[in-house]
Amino acid sequence: MKFLIFHILFAFFSIASLAYIEKVRSESKIITKERSIAVNVSLKVYGKGGREWDLQGEELLSMGPEIRLKRVTIRSEGGYVITATSVSFRKDKNTAELTGEVEIRGEALFVKTAYAFADFNRSLIKSDREVKVWKETNYIEGRGFTALLSPLKVIITEAKAKHEI
Repeated sequence: MKFLIFHILFAFFSIASLAYIEKVRSESKIITKERSIAVNVSLKVYGKGGREWDLQGEELLSMGPEIRLKRVTIRSEGGYVITATSVSFRKDKNTAELTGEVEIRGEALFVKTAYAFADFNRSLIKSDREVKVWKETNYIEGRGFTALLSPLKVIITEAKAKHEI
């Protein structure tokens, strides 16, 4: 009789323990993030008109919807070349934050700053940091800029210009 009661209690506590473990498991929120690292990478960014940007970097770190590239060069189909020490690219929004020594070069344009935000969907690059811009023989310093790359239009806030004739 004791043997039967012991087995019934053991079965009851086993079922109760399994139910409690399942309840705790369903209530706990464990978030896992995928993380991948690659070296010497090349990426293509596509927009409405097809391939619009080529990205090359020495090291890529992928974490969910975000990609980080170190020592990156970005080339546009329009002939612009953007270099930066580091780029944090959001795949889901098609945007990027460029940090470090950020340089934007075009046919007759050169922009240098420490930080910039890029919206690849709108061909827009902007910053609120100090900026130096060279366009042909003109040199402009300022704090903050907005650059539309197609068609080219650069707006500099708090500008100090030096023109050469």
